Amino acid sequence: MNSVRAEIIVRGKVQKGGYRDHVQEVARSLDVKGYVENMKDGSVKIICEAEQDALERFTQLINIKTDLIAVENVEIIKKQPATGEYEYFDIKYGPLEEEMGERLAAALKIAVATRQDIKDMH
Repeated sequence: MNSVRAEIIVRGKVQKGGYRDHVQEVARSLDVKGYVENMKDGSVKIICEAEQDALERFTQLINIKTDLIAVENVEIIKKQPATGEYEYFDIKYGPLEEEMGERLAAALKIAVATRQDIKDMH
């Protein structure tokens, strides 16, 4: 099989909830190379290279819904032969202030949900 390079855009509630971490974990488990990054419009962009079957499995496994993440659409917008330029799968981070804000927002959402779960138990 030949490796392919894909540009993927993921839309939905995919920022401020740990989605890029999930994508990286899945990519590394499938030996997918490339990167994931947040876009200004609220979507997430993935540039990756993998065997075709691994790419198909990857797109299935990143289409998730959790308490903090709700993927609405995973779209491969471009596909071509792989270039072999990536050694790993990485997260492209934004400015430190933006990243810290995103992590704090996710932590707050988890804390509020946990608090509500505890209240509901009593």
